[in-house]
Amino acid sequence: MSLKDSFLSALITAPKLSPGQKPEDFLGQIFFPEYSDGFPLLYLLSCGNIKAASPWTFDIAFMDCYLFLYTKKGCGKLTLGHKVFSLDASSLLFLDCRQRIRFDIATAPWEYQVFFCAGNNLSYYYGLLPLDKSPVLRLLPRSETTFNLELLASMTPPFSLNQQLSISDLLNRITTQFVITLLKKPDTASQIPVYIKNMKNLFDNYFDKPYNLDFLEEYFDISKYRLCREFANAYHMSPMQYLNKKRIDYAAHLLLTTNYRVQEIGNMAGIENTNHFINLFKKYYGITPLEYRRQMAL
Repeated sequence: MSLKDSFLSALITAPKLSPGQKPEDFLGQIFFPEYSDGFPLLYLLSCGNIKAASPWTFDIAFMDCYLFLYTKKGCGKLTLGHKVFSLDASSLLFLDCRQRIRFDIATAPWEYQVFFCAGNNLSYYYGLLPLDKSPVLRLLPRSETTFNLELLASMTPPFSLNQQLSISDLLNRITTQFVITLLKKPDTASQIPVYIKNMKNLFDNYFDKPYNLDFLEEYFDISKYRLCREFANAYHMSPMQYLNKKRIDYAAHLLLTTNYRVQEIGNMAGIENTNHFINLFKKYYGITPLEYRRQMAL
């Protein structure tokens, strides 16, 4: 059964929609992958950027898949059992659709991305989520997960083998980071020094600026050796490793979503030396930026 047929049969009542809207608009662009139940990768069933106007209400009983929903603007509302969750701007929802769920628009227009996906690993990941935690996370605008979501949304069928592998990898990254964040103990973040959190915030939101350890030492008025040690203890990599990963992931996003030249993309990511940018990109992705752009377009 196609995703559209599965979705329409899962509707408990006819959705409340504005004139000209169709129920399947909720799904975005639908794909029809010819995968068996034993297919080893995670894969997309549909994805799309949705701009919903009021009214916009869906009451669904059962769909055999999972959903990531990232709100960009406005606000939606999820009713799950007896609980109601707000889907406001910059929030990411991870949901097992094999249950009774209801979506309503709360603030119009509600602009969001949907990624309906499937794969054997997703049930394991979802089973790790604490039952007492919200299935919704607030993301930073330039976080690694938001970049991965944009990369995922840029994939267009028919998918080559490289794209299938990349889709599976991106879904794994997004899911893993979501679960890790929810599993963190409440007091973990409070144990990280404020200046280390501030340094990470600099890297997350202003990674295109020039940084080095001497600058960070002067900026925070703390020994660079202490900064490196405490940052690694908190985030499991050195400050420069974290910064470079942010830059390279952003560069990968630009390679797939823009026509900028490699030199321009390196500068936009904060790496002015083109040769250094190419070598660093190859270190993280195994191929040069141009090869990455070419292979992902196949």
